[in-house]
Amino acid sequence: MKKLISMLVIVAMLTAAFAGCTNNATPDPSPTAAVDPGPAVVDPGTTEPEPEVNSDPIKIGYVSALSGDTALWGQAGLNGMLMTAEKINAAGGVLGRQIEVIGLDGKGEAADSVSAYRKLVEQEGVVAVVGTNFSSCNIPIAAVSDELKVPVIATAASNELVTVDENGTLHPYSFRLCFIDSFQGTVVGDYAAKQLGAKKGAIIVDITDAYSTGVGEYIATAFTAAGGEMVATEEAQSGDNDFRAQLTKIARAEPDVLFIPWIYQNVALIAKQARELGIECVFLGTDGWDSAELADLAGGALEGCSYVSRIGFNTPEAKAYGEEYVAKYNIGLEAECLFGNDGLLWVLDAIERAGSAEPTAIRDALESTDTFTGLLGKMTMDAATHNPQRDCAIFTCTNGVFEFVEIYDSNK
Repeated sequence: MKKLISMLVIVAMLTAAFAGCTNNATPDPSPTAAVDPGPAVVDPGTTEPEPEVNSDPIKIGYVSALSGDTALWGQAGLNGMLMTAEKINAAGGVLGRQIEVIGLDGKGEAADSVSAYRKLVEQEGVVAVVGTNFSSCNIPIAAVSDELKVPVIATAASNELVTVDENGTLHPYSFRLCFIDSFQGTVVGDYAAKQLGAKKGAIIVDITDAYSTGVGEYIATAFTAAGGEMVATEEAQSGDNDFRAQLTKIARAEPDVLFIPWIYQNVALIAKQARELGIECVFLGTDGWDSAELADLAGGALEGCSYVSRIGFNTPEAKAYGEEYVAKYNIGLEAECLFGNDGLLWVLDAIERAGSAEPTAIRDALESTDTFTGLLGKMTMDAATHNPQRDCAIFTCTNGVFEFVEIYDSNK
């Protein structure tokens, strides 16, 4: 049987070969049922039948917002998994079995995401789950994964509590693909002081969001450690729609940089209102900004502003995958499709290394991963925290489009 490294090569070759194909039909998320090979054949020369081979599909779940304001991310992640599963199945599957991807809607809400995870495990019989991209959803899922003992791999959920509890105790069945808040927050604060030369910083955080408050603390700490001064710190919450009171206080402080660690829809609104109030400094953000829709939603308010995120489609392999994705689904690119691809391939890599599709065996193999390379680049795993280390990139808005600028080295 092919090892997964060979499978990755096959996937890359198929991606290049299929890049020019076009299919505008909406995909059916229900995979093709595995073919029943029929009963085991008895060798007439023996009295014992040959061992029966498990031909049932290996079921892998996906949870994210498949409806609501952030459905474009959730649908991208599911599409990414489905597209890659098609290639894996065409190449023979894993351990002689086909892959079945089952996606459920967590609506971007904690309770709904936990319910979706439970249903995937208890009713659908999945052996692993990929998703979500929200820390506020994955933190409660982590505790449930301890109970049900089926591994979950968060995609872009970066809060530390996704993989450890408040006491620092590891959630043994919870993993993640993205870098954590402390890492990206440190990069943003460091970049503002060292690269932009900012002396005075201000920040507005979503007090209801663990992601926003968590990464915000690390931004402020890194900025002051690099010689900057935080002159204003304001709190608001998603759904307010009017941030002028907080932004008026920030305007009075006259910062050189305004940090906005929010999800992209709110970033656009905050940026437009800030410009209306005369705040002319650079705005900086984190991977919550990472959407192809952000620049248009902001209507020019983010020109010259930057955010930190994963490398995205800025490698030849990821670019080719993105071209095939657009041709297949006839929709815009979102980086969550890369997370879907990498999450699925990491699970399959673990299954093949373990020689088993049992959840505990998968968990053990995920934890023992030394390095894994996917479309998001190479990552190394910390077995003690289940957090990866990976490169991060700077994106800057130029002429109304956020463009990749550089891989940022905070040591330079």
